Amino acid sequence: MTTLFVTFLLLLGSVTCDVTGQVCFKLGIGHETDGGGHWSLLHKVLHSPWVALGIGVYALEFVLWFAALSRTQLSIAFPFTALGYVGVVLASRFILNESISLRRWVGIGTIVVGVVMVTGQQLG
Repeated sequence: MTTLFVTFLLLLGSVTCDVTGQVCFKLGIGHETDGGGHWSLLHKVLHSPWVALGIGVYALEFVLWFAALSRTQLSIAFPFTALGYVGVVLASRFILNESISLRRWVGIGTIVVGVVMVTGQQLG
């Protein structure tokens, strides 16, 4: 495998872990208002297997991120992380069944174009 391809896979893995972790956190704490306040939220965070899984996925993300940083410039790698916004919106729509407005879809498209413009063919 070429250096460029491996770097791309590391960055993509890092972004995927970021999105996965966020979805796990959302599944772990939910969105219902049960009136319990801060203590109820703290209980959910400390006792949810989804939150624990999200933390584990984030640990893997750090490893992938550091490996990617060791292979490319920060000014190339960091803009790639903006794809996390894209992934979170896609996951919100298709996993969490959230409604996404047309305006938000246009914004997501703009982010993708921006990432391609900033990082395109410079990952190695």
